[in-house]
Amino acid sequence: MSTPALAALLAQGLREIALPLERASSQQLLAYAAEVARWAKRVNLTGLREPERIVRDGILRSLRLLPFLPEGEGLALADVGSGAGFPGIPLKVARPTLLITLIEASRRRASFLMHIIRLLGLDGASCLRARVEALDDHPELRGGFAVVTGRALAPLPKAIALLTPLLAPGGTLLLPQGKGGERRWRPSPAAQKSQVLEFKKVPATPLLPEETVAILTNTGCFT
Repeated sequence: MSTPALAALLAQGLREIALPLERASSQQLLAYAAEVARWAKRVNLTGLREPERIVRDGILRSLRLLPFLPEGEGLALADVGSGAGFPGIPLKVARPTLLITLIEASRRRASFLMHIIRLLGLDGASCLRARVEALDDHPELRGGFAVVTGRALAPLPKAIALLTPLLAPGGTLLLPQGKGGERRWRPSPAAQKSQVLEFKKVPATPLLPEETVAILTNTGCFT
């Protein structure tokens, strides 16, 4: 797909999700999509290889999380198992005041993420090479984020167990679940004492499928 066609695809998707972006931000997203496609030829960044799918299924689906982010400047967000940077990079481009930490175990993927941060000039963005199962080795992250997200990281119960220790009190965990994700959740009574979990459906558009987002609020401190 040509660059003008990709730009038109992105513009259509942004209209469908009612997200007006400045031209400079749209250009950043297109440059990002081009780099994902280029690196994907030699590095296993993501299952999305074609530029059209990177824009549609990577960037636009990531941006559908924006309405679920709390308000406020300088919001600290962790994207765990970031891979090619979905959803963290698109969220940062669309909301530049976010302070994002991309957490990725793979050396090559982490190298890509650091390259993208430099290429796009994303101030307030960093990449940490670490396994989510080993985040206890980074005590400075514990309770440090207002928002934590991860895409296709693990089945929902395991993802919640792994990621909630990163949440600050009152923080929010956002986990895209595809269609019908709420039907796969079986909460435990113990988890409900400190967690409020709800599922929000995101309707389909001509370009994007219906999805469910699991939204967990940390109502207390985790030990």
